Amino acid sequence: MLRRLVPVAANLPAVIQAYVGLDAGGTRTRAVVTSFDLVPLGRGASGPANASTENLPTLVETLVEAVDDALAAAGVSVPSVIRISCGVAGVAASARRHALERALSERYGENKAMVFTDARIALAGATRGPAEGAGIVLIAGTGAIAFGRNARGDEARAGGWGALLDDEGSGYAIARRGLVAALRQIDGRGPATLISDLLIAADRSAADIVQSLYRVAIKPTDIAAYYPVVLEAARKGDRVARGILANAAEELALAVTTVIRRLEMEGDTFPIATVGGVFSAGELLVPALTSRILEVAPGAIVGPPAYPPEIGAIRLALAAEHPEGQ
Repeated sequence: MLRRLVPVAANLPAVIQAYVGLDAGGTRTRAVVTSFDLVPLGRGASGPANASTENLPTLVETLVEAVDDALAAAGVSVPSVIRISCGVAGVAASARRHALERALSERYGENKAMVFTDARIALAGATRGPAEGAGIVLIAGTGAIAFGRNARGDEARAGGWGALLDDEGSGYAIARRGLVAALRQIDGRGPATLISDLLIAADRSAADIVQSLYRVAIKPTDIAAYYPVVLEAARKGDRVARGILANAAEELALAVTTVIRRLEMEGDTFPIATVGGVFSAGELLVPALTSRILEVAPGAIVGPPAYPPEIGAIRLALAAEHPEGQ
């Protein structure tokens, strides 16, 4: 349940030209307040905010909660805010961009809100170069998507169609495969896996988990919550869990290389920023992912982003106001 929203006090110290950036995803929402220098003045957080799965009032409430937390932490009053720039998961598929911009502008000031996809703000934070520069971002959290832009400004995406039909390589997909593997072991249809033992150690068998999941209206985050179990099994050498992570690396590499080919970037040098909790797998996933990508684009530079996505959102706001600085 969301906390009760507390309005930001009007008499808090003002910061000239403050900006708020939000990264709203399927697991959590993060907000940050900065000025032109992008140095964080305060941070806020709230729950999941996927525009494809949450109703509009709940979605707005979640975003507002994170913004108000960040403003209060920074000691910034609402009149001091120049722009609130948001990246929201699922906003393209849900066609809610304008509705969110209107709702946030009604609360914080006319025409103050800008809403983008979560992939776009993540790409804007990929490098210290121009916010609208060339590069690719690979997001693998609850969901998964690759989004890129070439030097000509052409853009392309692959993946990110949601858990029902897509999101291969995501925390959701990895966790689902892990639960399936545990069930196959129970039936005798699949090999033994440490995933089952770890679930039992947490006082829940795979069968118990499945029964509980079918009894309620589950969300992708409910399944993705079991990603750490698969990762722990893989770290302990479980072959089934390692195979699941290897498959995730292949799927994520396919998304990236598809974007590379569509944008004709095979011969270019450009960054590929990896964003999301799946990359906590480290050596169990990233080297295989990188190797597959470099086979297609040897000049690609794979690694974490220069800035977190919420800072990327502010970079997009600044770029819109000062395009000459690109």
